[in-house]
Amino acid sequence: MKKVLVSLITLVMLTVALTGCTPAAVYKYGVGTVIAVSGSAAVPAAGEVAAKDGKYGVNVDIVSVVLDSKGKVVSATWDIAQTSNLKFTVEGALNADPASYTKTKFEKGADYGMKAASPIGKEWFEQSTFLTDYVVGMTAEEVAAIALSETGEATSTDILAGTTVGIDSFKEAFAKAVANAVETKKVAKYGVATMIAVSGAAAVPAAGEVAAKDGKYGVNIDIVKVTLDKDGKILTVSWDIAQTSNLKFTVEGALNADPASYTKTKFEKGADYGMKAASPIGKEWFEQSTFLCDFVVGMKLADVQAIAVSETGEATSADILVGTTVGIDTFIATLEKAIANAVEVK
Repeated sequence: MKKVLVSLITLVMLTVALTGCTPAAVYKYGVGTVIAVSGSAAVPAAGEVAAKDGKYGVNVDIVSVVLDSKGKVVSATWDIAQTSNLKFTVEGALNADPASYTKTKFEKGADYGMKAASPIGKEWFEQSTFLTDYVVGMTAEEVAAIALSETGEATSTDILAGTTVGIDSFKEAFAKAVANAVETKKVAKYGVATMIAVSGAAAVPAAGEVAAKDGKYGVNIDIVKVTLDKDGKILTVSWDIAQTSNLKFTVEGALNADPASYTKTKFEKGADYGMKAASPIGKEWFEQSTFLCDFVVGMKLADVQAIAVSETGEATSADILVGTTVGIDTFIATLEKAIANAVEVK
């Protein structure tokens, strides 16, 4: 009897020990972006037909994904930073307010205004959520195999029940997110955020010997991904910018930029971004981004917020300036949003 009792106690202790030693799930975390720029020239008035503004439009799809050890989707998010209707007149004047572009499609929620026109009565954020929930449990190959119509919508009735918007750009960004995914251990929370900034300048007509100057729009989308431990300390972070600068138009309202040339983010351009020669520290943008992200690992949000920046947004600390001299104010602001958006990893 005594031996049996000892054996039972030993078995219980062993069970508890093994349970306590069960390793936490190790996942891969990734973000992918797809840039799409469109443009149309302004059309002068003709008889009774009024003039028509020209415009640029910029869509940046951002997909985040969490993958388990078998490559199956644990969770995913899909958002679009949309800066459409960047209008200009036939005289090259701005006809859009750059400051009005602050929220992504998902962030706009019901204010995006899709529900009334939707065949299933769903807002964009609801359709995005349905799709990302739908792919949970799938592998990258299974997501890639989702059939699409010629216009980019899913053909499966299972998907169309909750998502009727085009998902071709989602699939493309998802594939990039999977390719970019990095294994990280001891993650308690994971978050992604974007920050939109639009600038604009009207075209200037020629004056005497001074040549005319094109007008332009510029769109910067900061994208930050962060993983946090149980104490709120940063385990990993990435920073990229989808930059579509110099969307030019003439004083006659003609396009003077190639929309198809905008395909890569600053980080994706690597050495082709061309910052190294002009950099006071001889570093490319992707190198400066990497240095800053490595610098804040181990910090909490309050520590990052305490980093001093100049009036023009650069760090003032010599410890940071040795590796990152570009402005970091938008990085800090976007990181704040990413941490606020962070969800628990189970």
